[in-house]
Amino acid sequence: MKNHPIYDHPLFKIHTIQMRPSSFPKEWNNESLTTQNKSNMYSILVTKGRFHGAKATISLWKSYVQTLREFSLAQIWLASGTSRDTNTIEAGWQVYKSLYGDYNPRYFIYWTADGYQDTGCYNLKCPGFVHVSQDFAIGATVSPVSSVGGAQYQIPTSIWRDTRSGHWWLKVYDNIFVGYWPSSLFTTLKDVATDVHWGGEITNNRDGSQHTTTKMGSGHFAEVGYEKASYFKNIEIVDEGEIMKPPVGTSPFMSEENCYNIKPGTDVHWGTYFFFGGPGRNAKCK
Repeated sequence: MKNHPIYDHPLFKIHTIQMRPSSFPKEWNNESLTTQNKSNMYSILVTKGRFHGAKATISLWKSYVQTLREFSLAQIWLASGTSRDTNTIEAGWQVYKSLYGDYNPRYFIYWTADGYQDTGCYNLKCPGFVHVSQDFAIGATVSPVSSVGGAQYQIPTSIWRDTRSGHWWLKVYDNIFVGYWPSSLFTTLKDVATDVHWGGEITNNRDGSQHTTTKMGSGHFAEVGYEKASYFKNIEIVDEGEIMKPPVGTSPFMSEENCYNIKPGTDVHWGTYFFFGGPGRNAKCK
């Protein structure tokens, strides 16, 4: 893989690519708030501490997006640092409106090492993330999608720090190791994450001085529940001892609950979970 685009980055001229992670959170048994832009709105679950990873099963929806300059997404954030030195790793699905009216969710990744200022990269548009899987394409459409009152589809996503190499790995579904973010990309996130967020985000450009009608998730508020609202379930963190477990001390955060909201809970089958979403502009959200 000497022609891999990672070698275009000056930090990785002598980097040796891993094809599989060399360590895992113990329960896997080797099995087969960040800086916020005022135009962005969130409904997320937040936990703080010291973490070596996070996971969740994320429901898939074909969200409506109002304009070409907006998006709707559901993802996991791992972050460390404050203000301009914020480091993040982000992964999940995103919907944006194409010129052809395409609203299909696409799997995306992102990272930054300076609070979204000069460093960072979306998907594989620049060197950084080392993509090793031939079974899963970053930026590709993920399907099938959930329907209101019908079948519900989801994508399990896990991010964790490989303790032997220091790299942050991404796994989807049961056993697809997509690739990793080399530890040398980061400063404050090199060894540990101090914040983990799960949830939804949209861009609100306020065209016509009105709140956007871009939907978060299914477009339904959290309280309508299963088969209508979007959800994250089986939410867990990986602690510094490489133990995977439910997070403690979580807090919901909503930019404007009349537009998009979140409702967390626990269940014997779903573990730690939450419903989230909303329609955007409505009688109480202007």
